[in-house]
Amino acid sequence: MKTWFLAACCLLLLPVNGGAQRTHTYKIVAAESSLWVYVAKGGLFSALAHNHNIGVKAFSGTVTVPESGAAGGALTLDIDAKSLNVADKEVNDKDRAEITNSMHNEVLESAKYPKITFKSTTVSEVKANGNDSYSFTLQGDLTLHGVTKRIAVPVTATITPQLLKASGKYTLRQSDFGIKPISKAGGAVKVKDEVVVNFAIVAK
Repeated sequence: MKTWFLAACCLLLLPVNGGAQRTHTYKIVAAESSLWVYVAKGGLFSALAHNHNIGVKAFSGTVTVPESGAAGGALTLDIDAKSLNVADKEVNDKDRAEITNSMHNEVLESAKYPKITFKSTTVSEVKANGNDSYSFTLQGDLTLHGVTKRIAVPVTATITPQLLKASGKYTLRQSDFGIKPISKAGGAVKVKDEVVVNFAIVAK
């Protein structure tokens, strides 16, 4: 009886341990990844203003892919809000400083809301494209400026046991997160409410 009981316990434990070994967790490599926001101009005198690319310097996260495949995957992403910077090369130092100051003090309020986070909830519309490539929609909770909203992001990814690459873009309305877009000269020159978040993630 004792031998039978030990054998039964081993059989129960095998699937659990085996599944854990086959689940792969990748860590995002920030130095090999890109994350940036495209901000477009608006207003009556928009021709006098400039579009801007806002880069993100400091971020980290993990991607977990279970044995079942991409449909069961999960992503967590943590961004240091203070690391957002003006990536445009043609902007002079004076304008760069003014834009950076407005972005962190008036728009993001980085001192009050130092972290931007994303945690996925589900993966849907998974399509295998061949050569370890997949396309899918990633749903999850984005927390920005102290407000959390559920969003859906289209993603294209290449997944191998050693490497995961994912890219895509998502259009975000600043007002949805309690952010008032920058406006100057009584609204004659302003930033559009909608910005485009772009990403090209490398995880190992």
